[in-house]
Amino acid sequence: MTLSAAQRRFERSVAIVTGAAHGIGQAVASAFVREGATVYGLDVDGRGLEQSAEALRVGAGRFIGIQADVANPDDVSGSVQQVLAAMQRIDVLVNNAGINMAKRIGELEIADWDRVFDTNLKSVYLMCRAVWPAFERQRSGNIVNVASVMGQVGGVGSPAYCSTKAGIIMLSRCLAKDGAPHGIRVNSVCPGYIDTPIMDRVLDAMPDPAKARAQLRSRMPLGRLGRAEEIGAAILFLASADAGYISGTELTIDGAVTATQID
Repeated sequence: MTLSAAQRRFERSVAIVTGAAHGIGQAVASAFVREGATVYGLDVDGRGLEQSAEALRVGAGRFIGIQADVANPDDVSGSVQQVLAAMQRIDVLVNNAGINMAKRIGELEIADWDRVFDTNLKSVYLMCRAVWPAFERQRSGNIVNVASVMGQVGGVGSPAYCSTKAGIIMLSRCLAKDGAPHGIRVNSVCPGYIDTPIMDRVLDAMPDPAKARAQLRSRMPLGRLGRAEEIGAAILFLASADAGYISGTELTIDGAVTATQID
């Protein structure tokens, strides 16, 4: 669907999306491009960014990939400065980059813990800190951080992952209070089970992937996994003027999973 200029909520806006090479990140970038934004996508996967750029050629905005490790302070600072040098402003930051570590506490090495925390939580801190001075100068800015339902309810198999997602929820609340006097809004989204390449890899590692997918789907109250585009649409809303009085909260997008049972 092609939107008119009047319908595009992010015409002439500048957005940064981390983890933009695949899955939810690519869907978020696509949503912003469709509505007129210039999107800078950050990811360690340079080839994936090239594929995203090719896929997002159709749209009112444009997509520029920057290969960067968002857990690396120098990469983060350099990437944000590159965007500011080119565009003189940043309107939206979406922190989506993240990894899972499916290990129970007895198997979880210190290096595993550090890797998950660096990628999932430290990166959010670094990215927010890097854009904050520009947001304060502008007296405006929107941050949407991708947490997870597992940061709300926890789980046995991924204590590091769940802890980082809980940390993202709390960090978002803290920054919302910090940024409010400067016109900065900060929220988080908590996706449930979403049909992405990461989910495919998890299911493909099962002894019977087709059976595992069917069993997972049967546990979903809506009878299906979520779509990355649905997370993108929710993030677009939270970053838009339509959500102008929403800050410091988390939006759960899980098809009623946490309203029933999660494990």
